Amino acid sequence: MNKRFPALVILFAGVIAAAGAQQTIKIGYWDNAPFVIAQPGGAAPTGAAVDYWTTIAAPAMNVKIEWVGPTALPRLLMQLTNGDIDAILVAAKTPDREKLYQFPSTPTVQFLPGLAVLKENPLGAVKSADDIAGMKVGYATGLTVIDFMKNAKVTWDNMSTATWIQDDFRKLANKRIDAVFNLTTVGLQYEAAKSYAGQFKFLQLPVPPNPIYTMFAKTDRATAFLKQYDTINSKNANKMDALVNKYLNQ
Repeated sequence: MNKRFPALVILFAGVIAAAGAQQTIKIGYWDNAPFVIAQPGGAAPTGAAVDYWTTIAAPAMNVKIEWVGPTALPRLLMQLTNGDIDAILVAAKTPDREKLYQFPSTPTVQFLPGLAVLKENPLGAVKSADDIAGMKVGYATGLTVIDFMKNAKVTWDNMSTATWIQDDFRKLANKRIDAVFNLTTVGLQYEAAKSYAGQFKFLQLPVPPNPIYTMFAKTDRATAFLKQYDTINSKNANKMDALVNKYLNQ
């Protein structure tokens, strides 16, 4: 009997086990309900985009997820630039970001930007930038501003906290600002329903939907993850609407 045979079997088994071992992908997140909902005490986040990764993307990629956050977006971008994390959950594509980061070929969801205003506000719809001229608008530092809002003659009141939307709703309820902007009207509706039901109304802006992605770092390991994710996401992104509706109907 070949005495080397048992050793070769052990070596081969080790190679197979290593090949099938799960890698860990580090995904940074910021509170953006109902897509990402931060949990107290360091617990893993919930939300539609989190569910998409935990139930669809990660199992198909055979990866474990290490959630990093909740963190304000400017710091997350720094972490992604440095390669400290592999991806950011829920990010808009911009020319500047395309220079620094990588995006899948297919967006995960389409955001419809909008404003929350007090229910007593006489404005019933936004048809042009002139309709909101002079407003003081709450938003978050570092988040994408669509061209419509860049061109509108509004005064920005930006927050740099991970809980910016709740902070801005308090300002709106106390009439310290005139509106709260978000890239997704659905997000405004979800957040307001928790503490401000019936106090606000929501005005969708007259702009095309804004495609939203999981954004990846420009590192070798993130590139490998993106290659796997891209194939899976292109086949499953249409499932996001059902995941979002689950949270809206709670």
